[in-house]
Parts: sequence; C-alpha cells; structure tokens
Amino acid sequence: MDRLCELIWDVPPEPSVFTRWSQGFTFSDHGKKLTLVQEGGGPCSVLAPVQAFLIKHLLFDRKLELTAITEADISTALVSSFSSILHSAASGSTLTLVSCPTSAPADVASYPDHLSKFQTSTVPLNSDLTEFVKQCGGRYGLLSFLYSVVLTRGIDVILTDLGPMMEGSLIHSKFGHSNQSLLNLMLTGAAVPNVFDGARDLGGIELAGIKEQSEVGYLTLLEALRFCQVGENLKCPKFPIWVLGSESHTTLLFSTDAAISAHSPLQNAKAAFDQFDLEGNGFIPTTDLPKVLEHLQMVTDDDYISFMRDRLDPDTSGIILFPAFLEEFFPGVSQDMQERQFPLFHYNGLAQSNIEGRVELRGGVATVYVEYNSLMDAGTAPTSILRVLRTKWPTIEIQWESGVPSID
Repeated sequence: MDRLCELIWDVPPEPSVFTRWSQGFTFSDHGKKLTLVQEGGGPCSVLAPVQAFLIKHLLFDRKLELTAITEADISTALVSSFSSILHSAASGSTLTLVSCPTSAPADVASYPDHLSKFQTSTVPLNSDLTEFVKQCGGRYGLLSFLYSVVLTRGIDVILTDLGPMMEGSLIHSKFGHSNQSLLNLMLTGAAVPNVFDGARDLGGIELAGIKEQSEVGYLTLLEALRFCQVGENLKCPKFPIWVLGSESHTTLLFSTDAAISAHSPLQNAKAAFDQFDLEGNGFIPTTDLPKVLEHLQMVTDDDYISFMRDRLDPDTSGIILFPAFLEEFFPGVSQDMQERQFPLFHYNGLAQSNIEGRVELRGGVATVYVEYNSLMDAGTAPTSILRVLRTKWPTIEIQWESGVPSID
C-alpha cells in the first residue's frame, strides 16, 4: 500500500484534503435521485466519470427513458458503472478490490490510520461487484474505489502510462485536486497525461495521448483558453456523454440524442485541419497538407499534393488558409448542413454550485446553427459552459430551463 499511496498522494495530504476525499457514493434526494453528491472540492475527477458511466448504462445500454428510471435501475447502473471503469483499467484477467467493511467506524481517521481499515482481494474479471459497491456507500467508499482502479491497472503500468515527464502525484496533497492522468484513467482506463489523439514526439520524447475513441468524452475550458486541444477520441465519444473540465472542477453533460457525438463533415474538416494548426491561427504550413489529407483518408500522392499546394497557395506564402482548404476539399458543405436541436442535461455534484443547493440534473435545449459569426467564438462566449461546448460545436446556443448551470 505504500507504493499506492506514494503514487496517489506523494506525501501525506493536508487533513482538510483527506477529509474531502473521505466520502462514499451517495445519491441526492432531489429530482430523480440519480445524481451523485460531492461533499467537498477534489473528488469530482472520480465522481463525474462514475456518474457518466451510470448514465450510459441507463440511457444507452438499457435504453430507458429518464422519466421511467427507478431506484432499482439506479442501483444496478452504479454497479455497471464501477464494472465499466474497472474493466477498462484492467491490465490482466483479474480485478484488485480494496474494500472497507461497512462495520468500520464512520468517523474520519487520520491519513496513515485509514489504511488499516482496508482489505485487499483479487477476484476474476467477470465477478459480481454488487457487494463491493454497497460497501462503497460508506465513509471511505470513494477511496476504496479509487485505490481499486489504480491497483487493477497496476502501479508499474500506470507509471508507464504517465511517461518520462511525470510530475507530482495523481492528487495534489496540499490543494486536493487531481491531475489529468487520473481523470483519463477513469474515462479510458489509461493514466496518460494528455488529451490529444495518439502520441506526439517532443524532441525524441514520446508523449502519450488517447489511443482510441472513448465511450465517454471530455471537453474542457482550457481548450477555449487555448491551453490545450482535445483530440477527436475524447471530443467525439461513442455515446453523447462528456465530462466537462473547468479550471477547478469537473462536471458532466449528456444528451438523449445519440447522433450528436459524431462530427459533421464540416467539423471533421476543421478537426483534421486543427491537428496541424496548433495555435488556432486559421492556417497551416503548406508542408503539412499531405498530413491533413492523410488524416481525412484522402489522396496523398506526390503529384496531387504538388498540384494542390500551388492551387491553395498561389502567392507562395508558405501557408494554406482554412477557408481556402474548406472550399477546395469540401465545397458547399456549409450549405448542405441544417440547423439542428437536441436536449442537453448537466450534472454538478457540489450542492453550493446548484440552485438552492439541489444536486439534480439541469435540462436545456441546444441549437446548432449553420452560419458562424465572430460572436460565437469559444473564447468570448458569455458563460463558461458555453465556452466549453463551443470547442465541439462552434455555433451552439442553449436555452436552459432554470438558469445557466455552473461548471465550477
């Protein structure tokens, strides 16, 4: 357990930080009672992914209507959510469960003392986790699950995931927030530190990103602020469910419309172009044209590339502008698109971030317009949640039913 705690905490956490992470998985008494409650700042990087896979199980595995979900459905979905995250993280044919008996004292012990409360067991990959999930409703439930995911992945495997530029622990022992690697572990099963697709070379050092399309996606305010760029594997998940990152918190957004997670032809073109327009300047070097076309699975033979470079860069400035690229390879795509609407629901586990302290889903109707104008720039959107969502849908507007949800 010493290596486990060193990886997660590095040094003993501040007492207030440990207290905030010492909570169980409990549901709100408000709304449909299917939203997990976060008692304090920090563990949102575990709670939001668990909530995401719970929603996936209810709406897309079992295809239930939100209005028809029962308490029994929610209990089953929580077990399924745990299973999904653990199975994704598993590096072998077994799961390592770190459980804390419900008979353990409910008061919060000091950091070193809490380890004596846990019992570790190895079970087959397809084991029924119902009893384990019930135990995780207690005081140390969230830590039980977190420790189980880390040990199921394997400490050495996680250190490989993190790569040579790893800095610090998965959780900041002084402030209590987790890093991107922990969130990626929960979402994809691998504790890689980046959100771009695949891997990138940095002066001979390979930086690991997201290897394949995820089931649950991720969007972040940091992209709107141009600190990072989320790749298509997270931006376009298999299901219309996204964990949302602000500068200090993690929440959840989802839709009942399964079609919205996929990109339109225009979005595909922009996404491919943006892979090589890392500064968001609206142009790429002409030397990157074959890479963009390869990303789009288009023709890349030398004669064709030479012809298109001359056509797209007639004044030999060495750059290709996105409007020219779009008009050449996707002519009329904007005219072929249609305005569309779809429902959205937002979850924030912190009571203080919800209206009247009621932790429940906040619904709204999104409209994605065909025409883009400068007022729709993600960086200058009027609300934080809109800034995040415009990193995926640049022309989105949302009408919320009861006020704009907070992502903080």
